[in-house]
Amino acid sequence: MDKNNIYSNRGEFAKVMLKKYISNAPNKVVSDIGAGFGHMKETVENLGAIWQPFDYVKKIDESIIWDLNNEVPSHVKNAGVVIFLEVLEHLNNPLLGLQNIAKHIDENGILILTTPNPQSSKNVLSLFLRGSLYAFQEKHLLENHVFTPWKHIVEHYLKMCGFEILEYAIVDTDYIYQKPTSIKDWLKQKVERYIEYRNPLAKGMSYGIVAKKKVIKQNTRFSFTYINYEKNRMYST
Repeated sequence: MDKNNIYSNRGEFAKVMLKKYISNAPNKVVSDIGAGFGHMKETVENLGAIWQPFDYVKKIDESIIWDLNNEVPSHVKNAGVVIFLEVLEHLNNPLLGLQNIAKHIDENGILILTTPNPQSSKNVLSLFLRGSLYAFQEKHLLENHVFTPWKHIVEHYLKMCGFEILEYAIVDTDYIYQKPTSIKDWLKQKVERYIEYRNPLAKGMSYGIVAKKKVIKQNTRFSFTYINYEKNRMYST
C-alpha cells in the first residue's frame, strides 16, 4: 500500500479527497450524508461548493432527514460529490442505501466513503480471542452496527450500483502510535503489528474508497431495470 494512501482519521481522508476531486465534479453540490454536527461544512464552503447535509436523526438545524431505505427527498439538489463517512455499517439494507445514493448523484459524480475495516489487526485479534470482531460485538447493536463491510462486498455493491472504484485508502491509524501501558497491551500491540505485516490491508481501523458514478448508456439502463423487475418478480412469487 502506497504510504500516501494512509490517513490518520476519516476527516483528513475526506478533506484530501474532496480537494482532489471537486474541480472535476459535474456540479458543486456536496451532499454530506451522515453530516452529524457539520464538521465538513467549512471545508466544503472554502472550496466554493454548496454544502447539503443529510442525517437520519437531525443533530443540527441545517440537516435534511433522509432514511436511505427511501429515495432522496424531492426538494433537494442532485449531488456532484457525496461524502459518506462511517454510515454504511449502520444500514439495515446497505445495497438499497447505495442504490438510492447512486440515484442522487449526477453521472461522473464522486462518492467519498469510509467504513470500519473488518480486516484490521484489532478485529482479527478480537475474533481470535473473543469470537467476535472488535467493532462488531453484540454491544455495538446499540449503535446499529449491523452490516460488516468487507472490502470485496462493498466494492461489489458499488459496482452493482454503477460506480467505478478510483481509490482505496487506509484510514484511522492513530492507534498505531499509542504507547502500551501494560505488558498485556504491549503483547497485543506486537501481535497486531505482525498481523499488519502479513496483511497490509489489516492496517487501519477503517478504510476509504473513492468511486465515480459511470455514465450509463440507454440500453444499459433498460437492462438494469429489467433485471430489477425480474428479481422483484421472483421474490414476490
